[in-house]
Amino acid sequence: MLSFRKSLLATSCALAFAASANATIVTEAFDGSWIDVNAIGQNKGLLLDILPDQNVAFGTFFTYANDGTQIWAVVQTTLVNGQNTYNNVPVLRFTGGSFSAAGTPVSSTLGTATIAFSCGSISLNLTPAAGSNLAPANFTLLPSLGLKKLTTGQCNDPLPQCPTGTTPVGDDCQLPNIITGTFFLPAGKKYIIRGQVVVENNARLVIAPGVTVQGSTNRSSPNFLAVKIGGRMYAEGTAQQPITFTGPDAIPGSWAGIVLNGRSICNDATANQRCQFEAVPELQYGEVPPVTNDSSGALRYVRILWAGQQIAPNEELNSLTLNGVGSGTVMEYVQVDGGLDDGFEMFGGSINGTHLVCSNMGDDCFDFDQGYNGKIQFALGWQGSNSDTGSDSNGLESDNDNPASDKLPRTQPSVSNLTLVGAGTVGNEGMRIRRGSGGNYSNVVVTGYRDRCLNLVDAQTYALSSAAQSGSTLTMTQSFVGTCTGGPFEDNAAAAYPVSAWFNAGAGNGSGAALLTGFLPQAASPVLLGGQALSDSFFRPTNYRGAFAGPNGNWTAGWTVNIPR
Repeated sequence: MLSFRKSLLATSCALAFAASANATIVTEAFDGSWIDVNAIGQNKGLLLDILPDQNVAFGTFFTYANDGTQIWAVVQTTLVNGQNTYNNVPVLRFTGGSFSAAGTPVSSTLGTATIAFSCGSISLNLTPAAGSNLAPANFTLLPSLGLKKLTTGQCNDPLPQCPTGTTPVGDDCQLPNIITGTFFLPAGKKYIIRGQVVVENNARLVIAPGVTVQGSTNRSSPNFLAVKIGGRMYAEGTAQQPITFTGPDAIPGSWAGIVLNGRSICNDATANQRCQFEAVPELQYGEVPPVTNDSSGALRYVRILWAGQQIAPNEELNSLTLNGVGSGTVMEYVQVDGGLDDGFEMFGGSINGTHLVCSNMGDDCFDFDQGYNGKIQFALGWQGSNSDTGSDSNGLESDNDNPASDKLPRTQPSVSNLTLVGAGTVGNEGMRIRRGSGGNYSNVVVTGYRDRCLNLVDAQTYALSSAAQSGSTLTMTQSFVGTCTGGPFEDNAAAAYPVSAWFNAGAGNGSGAALLTGFLPQAASPVLLGGQALSDSFFRPTNYRGAFAGPNGNWTAGWTVNIPR
């Protein structure tokens, strides 16, 4: 029996990360037992296990020699994105060694195999070597032992027609402007957003791994996706099959973006009036009292590219706008890239996030406002290149309220393991905390910005702490400020105390050359030591500063685009 065994070697088929929808994508849906359709009862088949984050297929092949003796053979091949057929895979036989004692197995070559994956079947053709005592064999393998037959949506094979509720536009499928009930987008088609597409209260939009959702080429009205209060979107991709939201052209502002609305914090809300989204007032969010654990669905392995189309006069949409979104919403492994305005903007809310990437953004990468109180760990802001980057484009900007800077609940995010890298000659500051915003920051690395690395603004902000970093509303510890063109700190003589004094008073803080290659720390980087995450069960303990554990700890690899490798 051909067995791809978890106990022997972790395997993966990242077959179509960048492949077209015409290629079957081999995923963990292929895991299980496969039987040769022409050899029922002859104990010939395949036990397959596909594991993520590896790029090798390994298996053991059980068959009979010409003289009737049993033979176990081994196959192993490196997998290639977009490739479904593997030729000349060595077939080896190992002898020696045991499970109970150390040993050194010895291999001999039995021949080669051709292995091909398609949706619902696998073919394996064996070409024996001379003297192997094997005959040529061709297997057509189908699911067995309870493994369900795969669907075209699981394999990303082309769908024969658009799903019910969508409208054919050439080879693509246009989404309806109003989504109710449960609306599923299977893989195998590209889905078009034209105008405002709204997921209504109590509706569910579910998107399969590998799907691309694209703004329309018709820009007569802004093309964007909004999830109303009570609605949910489940966009859960994988590292091998991320879900992509993008515009028709690879330019900033090619489409508008995504807006999620929830029932959590908005410090401008009252008991009688929710907050209104500034760009689209009919989208409301926030409640008094807030539902902090409210859920708007899940975003996992998602890329949001080329957003920022103007949605109202002098108003571009952020790549991902999170309005009063609650902590019941999942946000993991999400990239925003190439937008005209901000990347991740939290207008209030309590949503938590891990493994977030903002790259090549025209304005701020991370923007907090209106009482945001969520938690973030492992996040990268890579300023990169964007034609819209200006003198007010920051790595992180945190506000409470303007002009009522002491409004409660106060903006006070908890952020650990954040790396912010500026573009050097364009943009503004690495971190700008102002307008009465608090925040608890640890394990932050900020470097490379055109102006200062770190700035506190407004009397109400300074009043939240002191030069000795007293109190718990505004803190920064175990962090590292690198080199920025304008200097590390914005020390204003008219302020209550120097920003440098506040930073240096934080436990474990340091400054100097960060020694990064791109955004990854070099082997001798000072940020690899001295880390300590915030004391909260949400945060994973770390002993390093910044988002990455070392030169080889690049969790962005494979599923992100347009950043250094």
